[in-house]
Amino acid sequence: MNSRTLTRTNWAVLAGVFSLAIVTPLFISQLTQAAALQQVFVRFDRMKISTATTGTVCAKPASTATEANVKVTFPSGYTLGSAGNFTVDTTNTAWPSGGTAWTSINTATAVSGQDVTFPSGDLTPGTLYCFNWTNTAAVTTKSSATNSNLGSVTTQTSGPADIDTAQYTTATITDDQIVVTATVPSTFSFALSGNTDALGTLGTGAVSSSPTPRTATVNTNAKNGWMVWAKDANTGLSSASASKTIASTTPGTNSTLSAGTEGYNTGVTNSQVAGSGTITVAAPFVGNATGKGGGLDTSLRSLASSNGTADTAVLTLTNNVAIAPTTAAATDYTDTITVVGAGLF
Repeated sequence: MNSRTLTRTNWAVLAGVFSLAIVTPLFISQLTQAAALQQVFVRFDRMKISTATTGTVCAKPASTATEANVKVTFPSGYTLGSAGNFTVDTTNTAWPSGGTAWTSINTATAVSGQDVTFPSGDLTPGTLYCFNWTNTAAVTTKSSATNSNLGSVTTQTSGPADIDTAQYTTATITDDQIVVTATVPSTFSFALSGNTDALGTLGTGAVSSSPTPRTATVNTNAKNGWMVWAKDANTGLSSASASKTIASTTPGTNSTLSAGTEGYNTGVTNSQVAGSGTITVAAPFVGNATGKGGGLDTSLRSLASSNGTADTAVLTLTNNVAIAPTTAAATDYTDTITVVGAGLF
């Protein structure tokens, strides 16, 4: 073999070696390049600029490998706390459908630049894993309102070598909250069931009471409750023709009338369908027995009150009268009782 042939052979060998030297690193690089995560999700619980926030990370691995870490890269401009601030939990806070607790996730072990590394257990390809960082000291959003703020999530071996990775984007906005306001208008209704109360023909043998007691009904949304007052025109049941008044029994005190002894009073009982309030009948007018109640006069006196709202709060007003054998006869005994109410808004 002459020297020219040897020279051509040497050049061919050198060219082959040089080509192999170029191709081999490229081939190795392709083999070690991270695969793409099947799905990635990073939610910031606050998106308002310059706001400390908690959040959620989810990822669905694609590769079969033994994960030991997950590296979350936060967008540029976001301020990160120390690794100890990145505490975590796996409470499902409205995660994406199929999300499951991230295996063996724990407080971050390192923060470098925008990268935060968390320890992880081995993951199953095709499963969506999620965890939350739970301390607002961990992340503060950037100071300007921008879209497509870029970050990434990468699973790693203990090496650490990248296994799967994918990018995500998020946004910051001037304000991420909607203030809802409303007005509930004040309501109050008051109704009497009737405007007459005929006690009939009186006798000395028994106390006469309203055959059909009239009611005062209150409906109101007054948060502090309501009150009802009453007064009468004559401080008793009066007859013009006989110039006689069956006097109200000691206005301001409670009494129980006795047959054969003159007296006149008004008793109050109560009921309520609904409402936040509790009804209290004023002590002088408690009327839970025949002939029991309080005397009215020409000054408004509190009959009852409540400390909250009312749905069909009903006061039943029973007028009672007793006469003596010497009570003057007449057919025109009368009294006019004025009943009013108000809400305590």
